[in-house]
Amino acid sequence: MRIHFTVADVARVRMVTLGPLAELQLSLRKLQQPGSEILFMPWRTRAASGARLLPPDLRDAARFLAPPSAPLVDLFTLVGAADSYAEGIDRLCQAPAGPLDREFALAPTAASARSPWITGFAHGDRTARPRLTGALADYHALAIAPYWSRIRRLLDNERAARTAVMVAQGLDAMLAGLAPTLRWSPPVLEVSTSPRTWTPGDRTSAITEIHLRGRGVLLAPSLFTDADDLGLYTPWNDDPALLIYPVDLDASTSMRLWQPAEQAGDVALARLLGTTRAAALRVIADGCTTTGLARRLGITPGGASQHATVLREAGLVVSHRHRNTVRHALTSLGVELLNAT
Repeated sequence: MRIHFTVADVARVRMVTLGPLAELQLSLRKLQQPGSEILFMPWRTRAASGARLLPPDLRDAARFLAPPSAPLVDLFTLVGAADSYAEGIDRLCQAPAGPLDREFALAPTAASARSPWITGFAHGDRTARPRLTGALADYHALAIAPYWSRIRRLLDNERAARTAVMVAQGLDAMLAGLAPTLRWSPPVLEVSTSPRTWTPGDRTSAITEIHLRGRGVLLAPSLFTDADDLGLYTPWNDDPALLIYPVDLDASTSMRLWQPAEQAGDVALARLLGTTRAAALRVIADGCTTTGLARRLGITPGGASQHATVLREAGLVVSHRHRNTVRHALTSLGVELLNAT
């Protein structure tokens, strides 16, 4: 695959983190593929064991949205970057009927193997929508939510590192080191493997030459994407194309990612900051408002504001006011503290 950039495309390259719904869909494919990756084994063991106890609707959804040997259904450009799982699901349910219907109709899953209720989701069927959202919610609680704060930090750190390279050394340097299966030979980004790449009008033949023609591209790091399974997704409108690439995962990072929340790092952080304040720091790692922080912690907005103030005075959090809303984010010190636990 060769992705051709124009000058306008170069000016429209951005880094994004897609969010938990995107990682959920990508993880469904990984769960259905042979489990030879040691670094994912703790996650796979728990997810596979728990998934067997979930209703059959999850199996139907997984085979349709993330078939192990065919292109994924493109929910990514329909939903866009969504900070939270709830936001992603809301956007999916509110996706324009036309693009959603066409995407589902062009999905590679054979019609004979597709559960009828899956198709009903795209048509707004009142029974299909709760079935799909319920199945995904069960799987999210099992396989993504327990690890999401750590996964999000990993993806955010990757995005920040790539952005820093682009600012300091230019786009050429950033693209050149993006992934081992990518090679930047200006003005073309070449993929050396045979990824599953498609556009809305063609799902059957391999596409080797892709011209962005000024629409630009979003680069999204992903934990559950494989280096030999890169995906380029082209929206139905004129929004930028989306290239999802794998983030590096080493043994040390893998151990921290998959340990249960109650294990060493989280316990140590709670002893240092207090249970609620440690939880607040982890919530703020995803980016949130004071109201959102209160909702996630199950406390009053006043209490959430007090915890954010203490964390801010300690140099772990920075807060920005916009009109009547205050949004919180981690400082570099806050990121380092979380990464160290």
